[in-house]
Amino acid sequence: MKKTFTYINSDTRWLLLLDGQNVQVFCNGESRTYTIPEPVISFNVGVEYFFINVEGKKFYQFKFEVDKFLVADIFTNDGKHLGEFASHVFGEE
Repeated sequence: MKKTFTYINSDTRWLLLLDGQNVQVFCNGESRTYTIPEPVISFNVGVEYFFINVEGKKFYQFKFEVDKFLVADIFTNDGKHLGEFASHVFGEE
């Protein structure tokens, strides 16, 4: 399963590539790669969110915040927050 998602907020352009269980996020010339541990079933796209549904009745939510801040959290399918999966401010390294 391969999917590309582009999002622009303020002056920041985001690109997310989903390839199997690997998620690569690009922002202003920098990239980060994350591996989803569970098999990916499907994905959904919101306005500023990218949702990755996995086995085990849960999903990963990637959100593109202001000031080049990426946040990814894990939720159960009934909305319970299980924890943070990733966070990074692009351009600080």
